Amino acid sequence: MNDADIQIVADRVLRKELGKFGYQRTEVRSGFDHSDEPAVYVDAVLGVDAPPLEPTTFFDAHAALGRALIAEGEERFPYFRMRRLGEELPEDEVSRESPPGADRSHS
Repeated sequence: MNDADIQIVADRVLRKELGKFGYQRTEVRSGFDHSDEPAVYVDAVLGVDAPPLEPTTFFDAHAALGRALIAEGEERFPYFRMRRLGEELPEDEVSRESPPGADRSHS
C-alpha cells in the first residue's frame, strides 16, 4: 500500500476509535525502523483541547489500525502515536522518517 491508501484506511479507523477524543486527522509516512526494515508511521492528530487519554484508548486504536491494515494487505508494521495539534516533535522522532530519495511505496 502507498501512503495515500494507508491514510484512507487509517482515517476511517481512527475517526471511529478516537472521534470522541478530539480526533482531527491522520498523518502517514513510510520509512524504515531501527532494523532498517520497511515500516509505516501513523500519527493520529487530536485537537488542542483533547482530554487526557487512558493507555487502553491508545492500545485499542493501535490494534484496530493494525487489523485494518492487515485486512487491506499491508505487510509493514504500523508505528503509531497520538499527538495534539501544534505539538512539536522531539528531534529523535523527526529523524525516523525515511531518508531523501528512499522508496516510499510498498505493495
